Amino acid sequence: MKNSKKSTGINIFILSLSVLSISACSLFAPAPELSDAESCVKLNAIIAGHSHDFQQFKKSRVSSTGVVNMQIWKAEKVFPRANNCQVWEWSTGLTNYMCTWQEKGGAVEAKASHDHGVEVVRQCLNEQWESDTQMTKSGGVRTHFTQVNGKTIIAINAFKESRTILENWKTTLYVGDKSNLKAEVQ
Repeated sequence: MKNSKKSTGINIFILSLSVLSISACSLFAPAPELSDAESCVKLNAIIAGHSHDFQQFKKSRVSSTGVVNMQIWKAEKVFPRANNCQVWEWSTGLTNYMCTWQEKGGAVEAKASHDHGVEVVRQCLNEQWESDTQMTKSGGVRTHFTQVNGKTIIAINAFKESRTILENWKTTLYVGDKSNLKAEVQ
C-alpha cells in the first residue's frame, strides 16, 4: 500500500512535469510566419486604420521616457518576418505604424527582405498606388508607395544601422503620414 501511494505520487509528478514542459515549449516556439495573403488582409486593415490613428492595432503602451513629443504602443504584427511592431503618435497629431526586423546575414539578406516586402505590398495594393525606389547612403534601399492626394504612405526600407560598429542591417515596414518621412535618406 505504501509503495502504491509512492508510485502513484511519482507518476502524477512525472505526468505534471511532462504537461508543463510541453506547455512551456509551445509558449517559446516561434509564432508561425504570416502568409502573403494573410499579410495583405492585415496590411489593408492597417492602411484603413491610419485615419483612426491605428486604434484597433494598439496593444500595451510602451514607456517613452526621454521622448516627450510622442507616445508609443506595441502593435499587432501584420507583415511576414516582422517581429517588433509599434504605433507612434506624435504631439503634432501625426501617427504611424512601423515594424522592424533584424537581418542576420547583412546587406544581401536585407535587400532580399526588402524586395520580398515590396512584392507583398504590390500584391496588396490596387493600381491607384505608385511606387518609387531609392538607394540609400548606407548602401540600403527604400521603396515608397503613395496615392495621388492620399495622406497615407507605405515604405519598405532596408538599411545598415549607423550607430554601431557592427554590420547590423534592418528592414522596416512603415505605414503613416508622409510628413514623418521627410528626413534625409541615410
